[in-house]
Amino acid sequence: MHDDRALVENRLKRVLDERIRPAVYPASTPLDVAVWHAPGEPVPVAEGLTASPAPIAVGDAWGAPWGTSWFTVTGTVPAEWAGRTVEAILDLGFDENMPGFQCEGLVYRPDGGPVKGLNPRNQWVRIGAPVEGGEEVRLHIEAASNPVILDYHPFLPTKLGDRETAGSEPQYRLARMDLAVFDETVWQLVIDLEVLGELMAELPVDGARRWELLRAVERALDAIDLQDVNGTAAAARAELAGVLATPAAPSAHRISAVGHAHIDSAWLWPLRETVRKVARTASNMTALLEDEPEFVFAMSQAQQWAWIKEHRPEVWARVVKAVNDGRFVPAGGMWVESDTNMPGSEAMARQFVHGKRFFLEEFGVENEEAWLPDTFGFAAGLPQIIKAAGSKRLLTQKISWSQVNKFPHHTFLWEGIDGTRIFTHFPPVDTYNCSM
Repeated sequence: MHDDRALVENRLKRVLDERIRPAVYPASTPLDVAVWHAPGEPVPVAEGLTASPAPIAVGDAWGAPWGTSWFTVTGTVPAEWAGRTVEAILDLGFDENMPGFQCEGLVYRPDGGPVKGLNPRNQWVRIGAPVEGGEEVRLHIEAASNPVILDYHPFLPTKLGDRETAGSEPQYRLARMDLAVFDETVWQLVIDLEVLGELMAELPVDGARRWELLRAVERALDAIDLQDVNGTAAAARAELAGVLATPAAPSAHRISAVGHAHIDSAWLWPLRETVRKVARTASNMTALLEDEPEFVFAMSQAQQWAWIKEHRPEVWARVVKAVNDGRFVPAGGMWVESDTNMPGSEAMARQFVHGKRFFLEEFGVENEEAWLPDTFGFAAGLPQIIKAAGSKRLLTQKISWSQVNKFPHHTFLWEGIDGTRIFTHFPPVDTYNCSM
């Protein structure tokens, strides 16, 4: 049989990148943008909302290292868009290859209510689905111009890590500030093709399933008129429906996915920026929970929950509701994801005392797991401490990163120095990140 896999796979990537993804937003109109740069450290939300901004245009530079800029975007939904789904596309100058390590933002309504976070892979805010046409749009963005420290060549010396040496040179340029029509059929086609393209790459070349997917993808690409992606996306999706509905082999694992954001409490940014990062993440997740009834999100580290409660009460209210609904899950039972090499036993015991107390007092939740996905090394007495704290299991994966010794197991009983055993699991992807 003629092996045309490379041709179809390369065609898939090119058509997705050049034609289908751009067609997700088939029509757009610019928003008016103004900005106020906060002096010094971040200001309270009320102050940012009432500041007097000055006009700024797409393409203009903004954002000194570690600065905060409050953008105000305004516009009117065109009357001819009535009946369609409309979103605001708010690109602060993101590099999509570096989520978490550069500028970010939190979007607010004029009344101070949080909407959602902005980051390199999440640049949209839903305006209406559908709109009536003529709606006035006004949104505020608390934008953090965090400099890129980890860059593509990581851990090189830099002056950007300290505000005293980082200078005032703007770090970013506004890339896009538009109202746009959102074509959900094309967006769903993108997801269908991404899933099947990724699945193909994981299947054996000599297996029938891989070739079934390849031929279905080819038929879908043939069904797309590259001059009219929006008008032919439904026909392309129809060609993929069969392979998407076909289940895996009966012996295959059934996967249940629970969302989680691994947020270091202190790493490549000031501690106050962790406070804001946690608020952005929680805003995004509570918004997603409202849109997707089957989605569940787990968040660890009681300290990060406490920061939301103290510094972002408007976000905290949404988090509390989601926890009470059983869909925003406190995890880990420790105050932070603690190092276990340098602290003594008393310090580690306090991690559980304070962490579990917080979740019990705030939500009535008794955590039965220790959650340490990124801890560098493990004290031999930790099983005893975990069990004494009333927890029953441990999740980690860091040992899998050893450059010398390959750990032989992913699920096992870890026996501590006193004989205490704790059920332990390493996610089989051998990292705390997982893209599906």
